Order: sequence, then structure tokens, then C-alpha cells
Amino acid sequence: MSEVIDRLNAALEGHYRIERELGAGGMATVYLAQDLRHGRHVAVKVFRPEVAGILGGERFLREIEIVAGIEHPHILTLIDSGNADGLLYFVMPYVRGDSLRTRLAQEERLPIADVVRLMRDVADGLAEAHRHGLVHRDIKPDNIMMSGKHAVVMDFGVAKAVSSATGQHSMTTAGMTLGTPAYMSPEQAAAEPDIDHRTDIYALGVLAYELLTGRPPLTGSSAAQILAAHISTEPDPVSTHRVETPPALQAVVMKCLAKEPKDRWQHTEEVVQHLESIATPSGGVPSLQLPGSVKRKQAARPWRRWIAIGGAAVVLLGLALAQQQRAASLSALVAELDAAVEAGDLDRVDALLRDSGRDFGERAFEPIAAAAGATVSVVTVPAGATVELTRVSADLATLAPPVTLGRTPLVDVRLVAGEYLATASAQDHQTVEFSILLEVGESVSLDQTLIPEAWNVPGMVYVGGGPVPGPLSQDFPDVVVEPFLIDRFEVSNQRFMGFVAEGGYRETRLWPESMYLDGTWVSRDVALSAFVDRTGLPGPRGWSGGTFPDGRGDYPVFGVNWYEAAAFAAWSGSELPSFGQWWRAALGDRSNRFPWGDDLRSIDQRSNFGGVGTTPVGSFTHGASPHGVFDMAGNVKEWISGDPADSLFTVLGGSWLTPTYMFDSPNLESFPPLFDSEEVGFRLARPLPNR
Repeated sequence: MSEVIDRLNAALEGHYRIERELGAGGMATVYLAQDLRHGRHVAVKVFRPEVAGILGGERFLREIEIVAGIEHPHILTLIDSGNADGLLYFVMPYVRGDSLRTRLAQEERLPIADVVRLMRDVADGLAEAHRHGLVHRDIKPDNIMMSGKHAVVMDFGVAKAVSSATGQHSMTTAGMTLGTPAYMSPEQAAAEPDIDHRTDIYALGVLAYELLTGRPPLTGSSAAQILAAHISTEPDPVSTHRVETPPALQAVVMKCLAKEPKDRWQHTEEVVQHLESIATPSGGVPSLQLPGSVKRKQAARPWRRWIAIGGAAVVLLGLALAQQQRAASLSALVAELDAAVEAGDLDRVDALLRDSGRDFGERAFEPIAAAAGATVSVVTVPAGATVELTRVSADLATLAPPVTLGRTPLVDVRLVAGEYLATASAQDHQTVEFSILLEVGESVSLDQTLIPEAWNVPGMVYVGGGPVPGPLSQDFPDVVVEPFLIDRFEVSNQRFMGFVAEGGYRETRLWPESMYLDGTWVSRDVALSAFVDRTGLPGPRGWSGGTFPDGRGDYPVFGVNWYEAAAFAAWSGSELPSFGQWWRAALGDRSNRFPWGDDLRSIDQRSNFGGVGTTPVGSFTHGASPHGVFDMAGNVKEWISGDPADSLFTVLGGSWLTPTYMFDSPNLESFPPLFDSEEVGFRLARPLPNR
């Protein structure tokens, strides 16, 4: 049993016993459990800790109590909810069946009679909830279970509870509950604050369209394109993709998909009534019956009937030809994608999908997605940050046009596997940059915290707390690093110049009273007299005339000893990073060999090892750590914090003059505090401000 299951069983003892995991997504995990009080199986859905933290346990549980009061044959009832040892959960009946998504995966599209019956079930359940003032907000095949021949809507009211608990609306909430924007109404896509039951009616239309045609009504090469399509693009009529669709059924579906809420069905009961009028008692779909007067007029004028039949035949022929052309185009695209996958050219796969305006959300691409796709989830603090992605080519030489992925939390977004540069931005916060590496079939979850501009720490990024990673992690089994801030870049010559120009070498408060010089302890004045540049002025050893060489302002400062680095840190209101902080900034929670991953072949394009000198800070865009910290491998080694009374101090990261193993080697390098070298520099860290 996993640690989480053990923890749940301990917290739920006497009420539920967790047996096994049923499935997991970016937001929560579902477990099969035994209801010990009633002797039945149930499904327990447990939110991920970071999502639960955003929701707030008490607020969420108060909101979800409203949902638990609804009982209906086509709504999966909420049995229970609670907070088990910090794990936020709710309990549902266990339905022994597949989701509608599973059935769609098995069949390209469903029989029309089945679609009518299933849509009637879903609409009936929605109508009951809407009468209680609840809006689902997340109708899609994944949230509809098959119980025999009937449909049961899952997770009802969870999106409403999430929205109310977080105090956020539309896209922010949708980002938490929707893995894809394909089912979002135009008002959700536009992030409008006032969402009502008509957004469910729109999603019902999307669902019916997909069940009938095997594809969503609107697609795009990115989440942003799909959202834009929901707002501004009219979908093709259902009959364009399935000519035998009865006109009455098409009319119901297309009215659900109206852009303006006022142009849709205004009440879900109307949808139920029209679906019931379409279905026959046997579950089939009858042909449309014309009034008797019309029949008689047509009988009296048979030539008009033949003209109408001929016209209809022309229309049907045109539709059939158009469908054949689309099918041929799709077949050609699938063939190209297959060839690209076979050649291992994932950049080509991404380009083909972009150029065609399609994505992995379409059923025709399921086999290709399995061979070339991956999923990513992004959670940010604060929630609602806009995430933009730029795909990096496999040779690191080119960047694809950036696309907006959506607003966080983003859950299980499907992408072509590969490397991406990402930014997350939110109002009144500093933009954070980070990299995303996706292997085929991998599901990656990323947490990013944006720094409020009010903290006034430009150039620093947030690093979350946790254990000490890296090659010597086994030596720190019980050490937990608290969250902290760290410089994105190594301290540059230009930045250090501020310290020199403002008399940092003369501020005695910044320096220890005694310092270790040439094997003996000397006074502060004696030591400082030795901290001079080539012309005898205070400054790093490689400078002249109290300043850095021309054109080297954005290069890392070097030739500074540990005391100088520590004095600059104190002057800046910061400190040198600890051993654990440095490694967390470099690797985060990953166990990779390097900040960017395990790829050794591209190391020359990601870092400055074995070169001819230093490079400007941040030059190696593709070598950033998971937190967006640059040059942690190569360029210059970096001083680590220590006790001024010590006689040896550690450097980490390797430099332009060393081989690559100096980054990840467990053999630490330590030097006397007055050691200065053209390959040693530093960066700063600081604890989080009081909030």
C-alpha cells in the first residue's frame, strides 16, 4: 500500500477502508473503498495537497454540503466529505461501469438512438440540479458514467464548490476542473464572472456533437485557439460530419451551441422535452412527420416533390463530397503524422498539428498522441496566472511561435512531448520563467510561486521548501529546507560595481573583525588592505582603476574571496545560499543529473563548461533550472554560506574551466576564505519576507 493509502486508512478508520486506486488526474486521485458502516463499495476522491491548499478545507466542505442534498437517478450522489489528516476528500457511490469517454474511445461515434437516450439522461440530471440553483460547469464525457444503458453525471457541484471556496470564477475555476477547454462555453472562455445554467446547456451541445460525429465542434492547435473559437467561430452543422443526423436532433444540438446565452435553450427542461419528442418508445429516432395539409398539397403537385427530392439529392451529394474531402485531408494528415512519429521527429508532429489547426484532443489522433504525446499540469500561487509556452526544437536551434496555454491551475493538458520554455504571469506579481521537459507518455506536474511586486526583490525567484537534493542528499536525511528566494543570475560585474562605488569596502559593519589570511587570523584593517584590484584600489583582483574591464558589465564578477561575497550579500540585505538552498534552486524536487535534466549530449548548448572564459550571465537559456535559475552548472563556481570563524568554505556548480563532472561530483571543493580565482563567483539568497 502506498503512503497516501496508509494515511487515509488511519484517518478514516472505522468509516472507510481504502482498497486500491481507481484513477488519478492532475487535480485529484480516486480510490475504491469499503464503506464499513453500510457494507458497500464507494469511490473516495482525494484532492492533491496543493489543490486542497488553494481550496481551503473548511470553505470547500461548507460549499459541497449543498450538493450532497440532491438525489436524482442521473446524478451521482455525494455521500460524504471531510478532511482526513490534511487530505481533503469526498465520497461517491461506486458505479460498476465505464465513463462515456471510455465508450467513445471504443467507438468512433455512437448510434443516433443511443445519443438521444444518453443526452436525455444527462439533460434530465442537469435540469434537476438547475432547479436547485447549481451549475455543473464541467460537463464532458469523462464526468459521465455508464450505469447499464443509462448515463449518470459525476462530480456534480464540485466546480461550483471550488469556485465559491476560492472566490474565483470562470477560467480560473475551469482551469482547476477542466483538463481541456473543448467543452467550455464562450462566457467561460472569455472569463466572464457571471456563469449560469446556460453554460451547462452549451457543454451539453458540445457533448452531443462529439457523440454524434466523433469530434468536438470546435478545435485548435492550442488551448488559446480553442477558447478563441468558442468565442468567435460558428461550428459546422452536425450533418456536415454525419449526414444521417435527423434535422430535429441537429436543431436541438445547434441551439445548445449558440454563442450568446440568450440564444440557447433557456431552461434545461426544454432540452429534455425536445429529446423526448425525438425518441420513439423503442428508443429509436422517427422520421419527421409532415402535417396532413402539407402532404395533400404535395400530392397535388408531384412535380414539386421531384424538384425537392432532386434539390435534396444535390445538397446531400455536396455534403458527401465535402465529407469525403475532409476525410481525405484528415487521412493525409494522419499519414504525415505517422511518418513523423516513425522517424522520431516530434518537432514535425508539433508543426503539422499547428499548421492544420488541430490538436491531440481529436479522436483520430489518439494512436499518435499515445506515441508522441505527454501531459502537463501547472499549479501556481496565486492561482489564475497566465501560462505561455514556447516549444524548443530538438537541436535547441529554433523556437516555435509562443502559445498561451491558459490560466492556472491547468490540469492534464496534452502536448507533443519535448522541451518547452514557459512563463507564468499574474497581475501585481513578477513573471516567472521555467522549463518543461516532457517524455513520451509522461505526466508532469509543476508548482510555481510568483513573487509579489510589493516584496521589491527584482531578479530573484521563489524556490519551494523540501529535502536537500543532489549527489550528497544522503548526507542530509533529516534536513528540510524552508522556502526562500534566490538570484536568477550570478552576481555580475555591473551589479558588484554598485557595492564598490558606494564604499562597501569601507563599511566596517559588513566585515568580520578578524579574517583568516595566509594561515593566520588578522585584523579587519589588515585583511581589507589586501582586497584590491591590479591598480591597488578596492575591488576584485581582475579589475583595474576601481572598475571592471570594458564590455564586461553583464559577465559574472570573479576574483572575489568569500569575505567579499559575504560583505556584498550583507550590503544587499541578502545572504549567500546554504548548501541545501543552492541544490534546491538547481534541481528542485527532481533527481536529474543537471538542472535541465539528464541530457549530456547537449551540455555545450546548455552550460559553459570547458570553455575559453566566462559568458554573460543567463546566456544559456536552455540550461535553466526547474525554478528558472540560470548558470548553476558551469560559468563560475559559486561560494556557499558558512561561519566567518571557519577556515574553509565550499564552492558548487563547476566553472568554464572545469569538466562537467565538477557539477554533480560528490567530491566537494573547499578553499580558504581568501581564495580568489577567475573561475569563482557567487549569487545571493534571502528568506521570504514576513507576510
